[in-house]
Amino acid sequence: MNLTLIFQISVYCLIALSSFMFMLAEGGLFPQLFTIPLGLITLFFTDRWNKFSMSPLWANILGLLAFLLVCGEFFSDIEGRLLAGAHFLVYLTWIILLQKKGDTQYWWLFALGFLQIAVGAVLTESGFYGILLVVYLFLAFWTLTVFSIYRTDKTFSSEQAPTPLPRTSVAASTSSPFHRQSHVQDGIQSDQTRKWITAEFIWSSIGCSISALIISMCFFLLIPRLWVNRSFFNNETLEAEKRPLVGFAEKVQLGEMGEILESSERVLELTVYDNQTEEPIPVMEFVRILGMDEPLFRGAVLSTYDNGSWSRLRRHSNWRLLNSQELEIKDLYRQEMVMESIGTNVLFVLQPIVGMDMLSKTENTLNLDTLEIRQTHPPEVDGNTKYNVFTAKDLDQNILMNQLDNEEVYLDLPRKDLRRLIQYTKKLIAEQPELKTNLAKAKFLESHLRDSGEFSYTLNMSIVDPEIDPVEDFLFNRKSGHCEYYASTLALMLRAIDIPTRVISGFKGGDSSYLSNQFEVQQRYAHSWVEAFLDGKWITMDATPSLERAEMVAQSAPSLGSWKGMSKFFSQFWSDYVIGVSFQRQKATFYDPLLRAGKKIGNRLLDIRTTTVSMFQSIKKFLSSPRRWFSWEGAAAVFIIAGLFFALKWLCQVMIRLIRKLLARNQDEESKMRSAQIAFYERFQKLLASKGLIRKQTETQQEFSHHVKVDLKQELTQAQLSEYPEEISRLYYQVRYGNHPLEPEQSAEIDQKLTTLESALLEQKEGSAVAK
Repeated sequence: MNLTLIFQISVYCLIALSSFMFMLAEGGLFPQLFTIPLGLITLFFTDRWNKFSMSPLWANILGLLAFLLVCGEFFSDIEGRLLAGAHFLVYLTWIILLQKKGDTQYWWLFALGFLQIAVGAVLTESGFYGILLVVYLFLAFWTLTVFSIYRTDKTFSSEQAPTPLPRTSVAASTSSPFHRQSHVQDGIQSDQTRKWITAEFIWSSIGCSISALIISMCFFLLIPRLWVNRSFFNNETLEAEKRPLVGFAEKVQLGEMGEILESSERVLELTVYDNQTEEPIPVMEFVRILGMDEPLFRGAVLSTYDNGSWSRLRRHSNWRLLNSQELEIKDLYRQEMVMESIGTNVLFVLQPIVGMDMLSKTENTLNLDTLEIRQTHPPEVDGNTKYNVFTAKDLDQNILMNQLDNEEVYLDLPRKDLRRLIQYTKKLIAEQPELKTNLAKAKFLESHLRDSGEFSYTLNMSIVDPEIDPVEDFLFNRKSGHCEYYASTLALMLRAIDIPTRVISGFKGGDSSYLSNQFEVQQRYAHSWVEAFLDGKWITMDATPSLERAEMVAQSAPSLGSWKGMSKFFSQFWSDYVIGVSFQRQKATFYDPLLRAGKKIGNRLLDIRTTTVSMFQSIKKFLSSPRRWFSWEGAAAVFIIAGLFFALKWLCQVMIRLIRKLLARNQDEESKMRSAQIAFYERFQKLLASKGLIRKQTETQQEFSHHVKVDLKQELTQAQLSEYPEEISRLYYQVRYGNHPLEPEQSAEIDQKLTTLESALLEQKEGSAVAK
């Protein structure tokens, strides 16, 4: 394919891609959509067929009109002004497409397309945009590389070709590469018999693009991010419309959580450390230390019930948790939390706790009665809250939940609406005379709802009898519901037998992130459970069938192998590690793990045996955990494996060279002999230099022989050596590149002919002197 056509197609593909990406980011079709067909039209009618093109005068007039057009869009909000400038870039692209193009116009097209990409990156957080950005990088690298070759080829084509050397009959009849003509300019040799675009060129461009992508990603991820605010360009109105509700609120209505439990939007991330050694602790291991089967992230505390609706007891609190500097306890676990903006000021924690550090620009408040923790200043719609929670390793030193204030609130029961539930509960307890304590009664009711098999778990919110209370409809009619119904039913049944209760809205469970060691909690893990005051303290109780709930939660998780899972993966990576990357995330994901790994290596180098065993165990554990492949450990493993591969490759090359050196001593001696034999050509060049004929560095030996035959035609004819310059260049190639040393007879013959040539040149010089 013609080089010019390849370049033009590459340029228009790049323009079409940048227009499509900007269109995707803005979410509208005009004006970007018209760039693609306009580019296709100008490719043929303007650039290929030269049917029409716009003059500079009309280009300036249209540019002024485009500026006036976007001025109307400019006087709006910040996003409107940004889009006005971006639309102006589109209009300028149209104008340049319609012009006859030289290098300057192509550079303008590259710059305008890149600026559209930059504006699009501000407007969207889509992971698909990130994938297209990688495609754009490869295409841009390819196009610029072809552009450099296109300019070089155009330079050769525009220059006057040099006067061809005289061709002999041999040169005209042979296809030897030594008889092909070459052209050197600005340090570049153009061989007219070779193509510019080859398979080697294509693979080299791809390899360079991949290398550039990897290196730029390393720099991007490791350079500290010291800026924190991106909200200047955000369209908060649109973002607020897109953001889904979460599984808790100041007032929870039964049935609201159904659709929420099917969402995989992230709510918070957690990493647990030993506060003294800075060693990370797996979240599930930490949960077992706390005596739980699954992590329960305690959030809102709801105490008042009325016809299917739970609300909290509103009480202003001026108390706060102690921070790490104020704590006297030093033997601590540290929970590092990053909570997304989810429409509430509740802070979620794994109980028990003893203190808290607020890392964001907000403070915490503690309700001493419910131990509910809130923040004073929730973040913006697209922001998050960072805080560290401290748990004493001696669990008895943590804040105990043993306060019961306002007991009447936790026993309040709308007896008129729940008459049937109260009777049913008392009948159940009466049928179990062995239940002597409140704790035993509470455990029995919890087991009855969870384990009897009479009730099932579902997200279906259909109501059988809307005339009665939703809890009684669940208990007597539907017998199927999600956690809100189980928690509400258990709480009200316990109140029916005078046990104080409250409903907790939070999250249960979570997953290790594909991209880091952090534990991620998504909206589908939203959960409600009960706290009952028994034996002088608040005890956690959960009547929801755990197995059925776990299966339902797992089904709503997008698989990484599915399009939805892949889309979520790339969107999360794009949002967390490109758009929303911060110094805290870099510190948690890269700096701290590298620092801890360095300390471990330093400590273990003293014990080689322990280090070796630990290394193999770590490798085995890493290979058996696919989730860790998509973390900083996975990235480090890729670089280590790549480093080992290249080191092994280098070592093999060194060994091969060493073996070849040991086996080729005789060949070295032959090479020295061959170098000595090439001395005949050096003598030939010195003889010609005395006549002012010096071979240029850009000139091959064969080309030089043609010049000698022309310039010394008379001398060579008199000495009967007319064909000798070509003969001596042929012998040079034979010895230098063909690995065919000269026979002794050939060496003697060459010496004789060189002596004859020297005599002929000397006689011609003396004759010229006498004539003068």
